[in-house]
Amino acid sequence: MKKIVTILMAVILTNSAIAQVSFGLKAGFNSATTKSSDEEITADGKALTGLNLGAIVDIKVSNTISFQSGLNYGTKGVAVSHEGHADKYKFSALDIPLNLVFNSKSGFFVGSGLNLGYNLSGKLDAEDDPAENYSFTFGSGKNFTRADLGLNILAGYKTKSGMFISGNSLMGLTDIKPGAETWKNNLFSISLGYMFKSSK
Repeated sequence: MKKIVTILMAVILTNSAIAQVSFGLKAGFNSATTKSSDEEITADGKALTGLNLGAIVDIKVSNTISFQSGLNYGTKGVAVSHEGHADKYKFSALDIPLNLVFNSKSGFFVGSGLNLGYNLSGKLDAEDDPAENYSFTFGSGKNFTRADLGLNILAGYKTKSGMFISGNSLMGLTDIKPGAETWKNNLFSISLGYMFKSSK
């Protein structure tokens, strides 16, 4: 994962030197769910809400197409509601989107691509019994793995001033739970942001 991120950043910086590039910031709301073979999650899993923060780099490929990447920080996981309370499986995660985006003259845009995810930390918050709380361990033979590959689909609208609103659907492709049970993190987010004027 570290090698992939290093190569990606090198490519972005190289392209930035020769192409029209713009940068942006965004913040918003996450609604996270999990696709799992765990019967409890399948029966009682609900969306887990949280916040997201992100930085964007947009490299223009043509008049309408751009390559868009950046770095996003946010919450993933799932809430499991049963017996009048909810247990929350929470991940703090970084995401590096690799999207091709079509930009219309009217300001609307759509895009898709891969997502390189990395789980920084995680924990169980048991609402009814704090004694059940624990922090996740990551790695081979642990609770979860850190690397989390996904697929993005996004759409939104950007004004001429640079302000934008966007929605992003992230579908997890990687089973991040070692062992018999499967676990794939999914995410829907809505963000508001601002793209600064192009450097060229």
